[in-house]
Amino acid sequence: MHTEAWKETINEQEAMVCCSSLLERTSSHNFIEHHGLLEGTKGRKYIEDIATEDIALMETSDILFPPPIAASHTHMMQQSNVQRGQLPSFARLIFGTRLLIGLVILFSAGTIYFASTAEAAGIDLGVTAQKAWDSVLNKADAQTKLTLQRAYEKVGSWKTQEQAWEQKIKALHATNTTELERLRVEIRQTDDAKIAALAEKVKQTQARYEPLFALYSSVNRQLDAAKAIKNKEWSAAIRTQADTLRPVVQLAREDIRIKKKELAEARKRKTTEVKRLRAILAGTDSVKKQIQTAKKQASLAKERYSNALQQFKQSTKQGQTSRVLSSLNGLASATEKWAGSKQNIHTLEQKVSSTYVKVRQEIAKRPK
Repeated sequence: MHTEAWKETINEQEAMVCCSSLLERTSSHNFIEHHGLLEGTKGRKYIEDIATEDIALMETSDILFPPPIAASHTHMMQQSNVQRGQLPSFARLIFGTRLLIGLVILFSAGTIYFASTAEAAGIDLGVTAQKAWDSVLNKADAQTKLTLQRAYEKVGSWKTQEQAWEQKIKALHATNTTELERLRVEIRQTDDAKIAALAEKVKQTQARYEPLFALYSSVNRQLDAAKAIKNKEWSAAIRTQADTLRPVVQLAREDIRIKKKELAEARKRKTTEVKRLRAILAGTDSVKKQIQTAKKQASLAKERYSNALQQFKQSTKQGQTSRVLSSLNGLASATEKWAGSKQNIHTLEQKVSSTYVKVRQEIAKRPK
């Protein structure tokens, strides 16, 4: 029992020595190179070689410093084989853990890099001005540098927003332009199908009754001729025929009159509806005037931004921190107003779009 307890203690000590040796050796080498991020095979082989060397050292230590109760040679060989059999899984464990840590570090570094790039997006200083700005930051104390950087990032944030609003304005304006053309065509074609159908009915009805009207006209001419020659028998016979046709002709004429009336009413309804829908569309005229005014304001805001940017560049060349910060705050204010003017234009374009949606709904509600 004492011998078995001593062997377990020795095995635990050997494992601790092996782990410590691995960590010490791997920590002294380049992280990316020896963990397989760039050369995976080299990193894995390196760890396995280290583990093999440590196992060999442990075997040598067993020979030089045998335990108080000597183990049999067969037991030592079995223990060595077990240790070598466990080597691949142990090496893979060490390799996988350190690889995961490396990936986390690289991902974090990438996130920080792209975040800093996004914060400063939208400001184009140029090479000379950028060097002057970097020089101002390097000369400033920690607190002043932080204040300058925050102001600079604020400018970049507003500039990014201005660019985003500009893209939204372009997309929405293009959509509104296309929709307006489509609505104008549909308004102009309001009830065209109905009117065409009614007009066709009138035409077909007239064609159907045309022989009746021709016969009735012929009978009346014959009656006039009989009266002219004063032939009473002929006149009586023709009058009887004319009297028979008269009510039928009246019904035919009434039928045509009704269909013509329906056609006229449909055309009148179309005129009224077109006028109403166009009046709704005309509601965007005032908004479009506001958009034109807002665009002029945006142009002025852009000009103020350009002037403020030039002042900021000049102040960085002079290198006075107070003036740089003052000009940077002025640039941030100008950029904010510029972005705000673009947002206002987008809001007005949305109002135009809402009006078009209303007209579209009104058209959809009409019976087909």
